[in-house]
Amino acid sequence: MFLVTLSSAQADQAAVQRLTQLLNQMSSLDADFQQRILDARGSRLQEVSGHLSLQRPGQFYWQTENPFPQTVVSDGKTLWLYDPDLEQVTIQQMDASASKTPAMLLSGDVDSIGQRFNVNSIRSGELEEFVLKPKEEESLFEELRLNFADQELRSLLLVDSLGQRTAIELIDRKLNTLLDADLFTFQVPDDVDVIQQ
Repeated sequence: MFLVTLSSAQADQAAVQRLTQLLNQMSSLDADFQQRILDARGSRLQEVSGHLSLQRPGQFYWQTENPFPQTVVSDGKTLWLYDPDLEQVTIQQMDASASKTPAMLLSGDVDSIGQRFNVNSIRSGELEEFVLKPKEEESLFEELRLNFADQELRSLLLVDSLGQRTAIELIDRKLNTLLDADLFTFQVPDDVDVIQQ
């Protein structure tokens, strides 16, 4: 039993090291995406497309298009959530809960992944999948799967506590390009409600 536990711990550590290596190679990511949300039975609940940009440390931009337009922006300190249908912007300071989102995992401090997640990996040729399960009970998700091909992040799968799955496929990926700093600061439109949290 001890040998099994030891080899499992060594496998986890190897997976953490490999995932950390892959994410550290990605200082920025700019891509279009297709997002599908499925319920626990696999029925499609929602499908949207959009664009995302990530840059270390802690900066991200996420915009979905119709029929559910939304923009989420962070400069690493402040988070803006803009819902044009509601004509509303919610502004909050980045805190511990916001730092647990997949976007912050990818754009933040990847060296602490092993402290925050149990990590397993599955490899098939050039394809590598990493399964992350949060160690903390109060997490925004139960499981996160990161899929790489040719050492590049291709897709994510998020599973919540109700079994709902959010699959995000990255399209037209650009890695390690210089992104405009203004992208990560949201300019609040005129005539919208602003909610400070």
